[in-house]
Amino acid sequence: MITADTNLARLLDEHPGLVEVLAGYHDHFARLRDRMLRRVMAPRVTVGQAAGLAGVPVADLVATLRRAIGESEDTATLASPAPSVVEPGPRPAQLDRLRVVEVDVHDDIRRGEEPFARIVAAAKALGAAEALVIRAPFEPVPLYDVLGRRGLAHWTEQLAAGDWRVWFHLGASAPAPAAPVSTRADAATLDVRGLEPPLPMVRVLERLDALAPGDALTVLHERRPMFLYPQLDARGFRHETDESEPGLVRIVIRREQA
Repeated sequence: MITADTNLARLLDEHPGLVEVLAGYHDHFARLRDRMLRRVMAPRVTVGQAAGLAGVPVADLVATLRRAIGESEDTATLASPAPSVVEPGPRPAQLDRLRVVEVDVHDDIRRGEEPFARIVAAAKALGAAEALVIRAPFEPVPLYDVLGRRGLAHWTEQLAAGDWRVWFHLGASAPAPAAPVSTRADAATLDVRGLEPPLPMVRVLERLDALAPGDALTVLHERRPMFLYPQLDARGFRHETDESEPGLVRIVIRREQA
């Protein structure tokens, strides 16, 4: 039964026709018609959070979705309480001594844009006396692993339903940064099939940092990475895409000679 806690991606996988119901219910949901944007936005959002982003009552949205697939409109479950706010653990004392570098991705998500490359770029430029603060409409769990491998610890607080703030900072408890790729053999091929967004794009951009002039990186993907191409163009990489068989897309990325 659909509730405020139902994951939007799972719901649309099971009932693809609900995309049109959502799009007709509010203009904000029209962006979900785009399959690529849906892959970015929907996996991290619940029905309740979607209602909050669109500024509509959660119970109304749940009732509309239930009617569309013939589910019971049980008033007891429709009157779901507002999503609870997660209580954070003790705030690390060093955060008060750090200069804040804030990246707010609320507008990116509303526009259907991929914000993770911007976040990773900010993390790369982070100084020892700085904290990267991410503001997002959902808990950005994939970033914990991605930035953790860069040596950043995190502290998370939920300010309200649909409003999260995560502090990333260098700390003794953080894992050591991943060793850079140092051989051409390691850099030759990267298989990102099966990874959940945004990890495929993040892994590719990380490997490209170590790509020597004149070398090429071959990326194996399940689909054409439409959000990756603008990032490659902006960084001056050449790229060619070959779809040789269903479910296998090969992207060859080259760094020009200096």
